[in-house]
Amino acid sequence: MPTNTSVNQFSGSAVALIAARTALVAAAFAGSWAQAAGPAPGAAARPPVVVAQNAPCRNCGVVESVERVQRPAPTKGIAGTPVTPGMAIGGVVGGLLGNQVGHGSGRTAATVVGAAGGAYAGNAIEKNRAKRTAYVMHIRMADGSRRTIEQSVALRRGSQVVVEGKTARLTRANNPQG
Repeated sequence: MPTNTSVNQFSGSAVALIAARTALVAAAFAGSWAQAAGPAPGAAARPPVVVAQNAPCRNCGVVESVERVQRPAPTKGIAGTPVTPGMAIGGVVGGLLGNQVGHGSGRTAATVVGAAGGAYAGNAIEKNRAKRTAYVMHIRMADGSRRTIEQSVALRRGSQVVVEGKTARLTRANNPQG
C-alpha cells in the first residue's frame, strides 16, 4: 500500500510552523525581539533595560477657584528717584496755594505745609489712578494641601497646573502649545 508521504511532510511542516509562530509570540510578550533571540555569538550580553516610572509630581495641582482683583500699579519715580510726577506737581501746587495764605513767617510755614500736603495728595491720587488686574487662584496640590497664587495671567478652574515658586503654569498635558 503506497504511503502518502507528501501529506505527512505537510503536516510535519505545519506543526513546525505553528511551533515557530508560538515561540515568536511568546518572545514578543517576554521582551523585545533582540532579547528573545539572545545575544549574538561572541557578543557580550546586555543588562536588561529598566524603565523608570514617573514619580508623583509634588508641584502639581488643580485650580479650584479664580478671583479677579484690582491692585495698585507700581509708580515710577522721576529720573530714578522715589519722587513721582504726582508728588512733584502736588508739591508745587500746594506750595503756591500755601504761599497765598498768611504774612511774614506764617507765609513761609504755610508754603512748607502746603507743599508737603500737596505732595502727599498728588502721590495718593497717582496711586489710585494707576491700577493693574491680578488673578488670585486657589490650587489643590497633589498631596492634598492648598496653595494660593496671585499672578497677572488667569488659568481656568479645573486646569491641571505645575506650581513653580510664586507662579502657576499649565501642565504639558493641558497645554496645546506644548
